[in-house]
Order: sequence, then structure tokens, then C-alpha cells
Amino acid sequence: MTTTTHSATILVIEDDDASRMLVTYLLEASGHRVLAADNGALGLDLALAEGPDLILCDLQMPVMNGYEVARGLRASPHWRVAPLVAVTAFSMPGDREKALEVGFNEHLPKPITPETFVQQIEAFLASARQTPPPQSG
Repeated sequence: MTTTTHSATILVIEDDDASRMLVTYLLEASGHRVLAADNGALGLDLALAEGPDLILCDLQMPVMNGYEVARGLRASPHWRVAPLVAVTAFSMPGDREKALEVGFNEHLPKPITPETFVQQIEAFLASARQTPPPQSG
């Protein structure tokens, strides 16, 4: 039983078709609206245009990698700040720290575990809804 009171809009930025389709399927099956981008540049544009509740982003992608997406979001005055989660095969020592350093809020290793993935994502959403937005200025 899910504890989320309403569905979220979640942006999935992932260049691997199978990974993107799996994540999209799992999230949509749980009642969430999913926006998908197959490269970082498109993902950055979608994030700024749509203002999703959560962004899941691969790190290694063509056109613009996940680190560049994170930097682009953090630098934009138009970004409606939302949790930014790296979902990546980069899971060597130091990779998580590097992702957090550039602005990701969390780092999930691939392959994802379909049985627990949505619960992990909904936990990020719940904590984001409880945390007041940062004050600007």
C-alpha cells in the first residue's frame, strides 16, 4: 500500500531505452505522471519547462551528461527546485560523493531493484514535500 496522497510528475532523463522504459512503467503503474528524455539537453529543457516534482537522471549520456544537467539546473533562475536523483551504473568509491557535490540530492545504483524502486522514489517525494523550499535572496 502506497502512502503517497497524490501522484507526482517525475522526469526521467535516461539514454538507455530499456532502463527508461522500465522506470517509466514502474512509476506509471504506481500512478505517477512520467516525462521522459533520452539525453541530458532535452532533459534540462523539460525540467525547466515542466517543473517536475522529482528528477531521475542518468550520469553518463550523450549530448549532455548528468553532471552538466545538475549544474545547468542549479544555475537556472527558472528552475522550480525539486529533488534530483542520480540513477547510474557509476557506483565506484567516490562516485556518489561526486554526484552529491555537483547538486544531486541522492545517488541510486543501477541496476535498479524493481520491487523496491518505487518505494525509494516515493520516500524522496515524501521528504521533499516535508522540507520547506530554500529561501531565495
